[in-house]
Amino acid sequence: MQGPIITQFPQPADSAPPPKVDPETEKKALDLVQTLSEQVVNLHASANRIRAESEVADLLWVRDEKRARTLFTAAVTQLASQISELDYSDAEVYNEMQRILLSRQELILRIAPHDADLAISALQLTRMQGDNRSRYGGNWTANNEANLEMMLANVIAAKDPAAALKLARNSLSRGVSWNVIAFLPTLYQKDATSAQTLYKEIVARIKDDNVTRNAELANNAWNLLVSFEPPKADEDTYRDLLTSMLSYILTSNRQTAQGMNVAQNMYYQIERIMPLVDKYAPARAAELREWSQGVERTLDPSAKMYQEMRRISEKGSVDDMLALASKYPPEFQNMLYQNAAWKAVSSGDTARAKEIAEKIPDPVQRRQVTDQIDNQAARAAEGDNKVVEAHRLAEKANTLNRKLDILLQTVNTMVNAGGDKKAALDLLNEAKAVVASTPQSAAELTAQLRLAQAYMRLDTDQVFAILQPIVVRLNELVAAAVVLDGIDFHYLKDGEWIMPGVNNLGNMVGMLDQMLAGLGRIDFDRARTLADQIGRPEMRMLMEIDLVQTTLGVKTPVNQVFGMRGMSGMTIMN
Repeated sequence: MQGPIITQFPQPADSAPPPKVDPETEKKALDLVQTLSEQVVNLHASANRIRAESEVADLLWVRDEKRARTLFTAAVTQLASQISELDYSDAEVYNEMQRILLSRQELILRIAPHDADLAISALQLTRMQGDNRSRYGGNWTANNEANLEMMLANVIAAKDPAAALKLARNSLSRGVSWNVIAFLPTLYQKDATSAQTLYKEIVARIKDDNVTRNAELANNAWNLLVSFEPPKADEDTYRDLLTSMLSYILTSNRQTAQGMNVAQNMYYQIERIMPLVDKYAPARAAELREWSQGVERTLDPSAKMYQEMRRISEKGSVDDMLALASKYPPEFQNMLYQNAAWKAVSSGDTARAKEIAEKIPDPVQRRQVTDQIDNQAARAAEGDNKVVEAHRLAEKANTLNRKLDILLQTVNTMVNAGGDKKAALDLLNEAKAVVASTPQSAAELTAQLRLAQAYMRLDTDQVFAILQPIVVRLNELVAAAVVLDGIDFHYLKDGEWIMPGVNNLGNMVGMLDQMLAGLGRIDFDRARTLADQIGRPEMRMLMEIDLVQTTLGVKTPVNQVFGMRGMSGMTIMN
């Protein structure tokens, strides 16, 4: 059994809307939506059609709710049909199920802000076959269902907390999950009474399910204690749960491997738990501290070292850390001397840091730390001049890919900080020369897209100049891939290109899609002209939908990723 792993639950993303585009651009984008709404019927692949219908319906809702409802309903019907036609004897069925689950998630979360009842109906109509009763024991179907229910609950809670609460209870009926716990603060903001009621129901379910037989449940119970405290939580119920969990830990049998594992994992959480115990169960505090000391004596040498190192790193001196290093054998000294060196750097003593780094037994790690210290010292001597630093690091780079990374990262840092735009452009032009010196390849094409992305906030003309030939090249590559479909990869389904792709070419198409979408807010007409040059009609339609969404500031549903959200580097060989 695993011990408690206490996590910080993710907070909702900032919901502030992006700045509105000018009225003329907005009209052009909305006119394009109308055209696209008439074209979605031409799509044949279910995945493409469901995606297009849901995205266009989302865009149309304010302008033509009736038409939007029709598109949403059609997408739900097609998705339900896809699910009913799954061949569970097919070796590829799980890959297809994953694609369907992503489509289902996006569709339901696009409907939710417009009509909670319609979204809940879509959830019910598109459930996968399988046992949905309990999420424990690695039940994949029930876990996916519970996750989507809670994602939907979070979206609709602001407008319909009662419906959101009902979804949370449905999810809880399968077992206590982290996302039911994470939902409590959201519900509390809208309906404190309902949140406290749900909290009591979660605690009751934890106690009924018995944490001694379920490691995941024990983790969730501890996370509930640290993430939802009084006065939000009912204090008596909170104290009852805390006392139960303390009894679970303090009475665990440390003579067994399982019991010792539980105890040692809990030991690392004591500092976080102790203030809660002092406040809500003070009678158990002394017992817990004594228990902690007993567990500490059972830790292996490496665990003890990490504990000592953490304490000394927080409160001790460089000399304290060096003294600690002398206590341990060479296999532990790499990390200890590294930490001592960085503590010296943080105190401004670079010379001593380099002396300490020379004590690191492993030659590779010793060289890496020494180089990092030298770079930090050089950065300080340069007055934190980003351009000088970029040139210094780029000269040392042993591959073109690393040199390009350094230049583009520096440009992004400068632009984000509101730095010298002319200097940033000069660095970009150097990066452009680096890319131009490489032979054509997938990595070079990816580098071109990364370069275009870096230019977006500095020189729009350069972005379009880079992307124009890329569109031509990708059209040629896609045409070749269609001929090879099924030989190296499956690019098509029902005769249509499926986005997002799963290999290098699919990723590059996704990168271009996101680049064109981002350009919509800068120069909609030129971005659409480029999108219109995409050869395959289904690919062109999906890219134009993404263009409109980004231009109008429509957000992608939470936790849903379509295409490439950002540029990833690839290795360019010398």
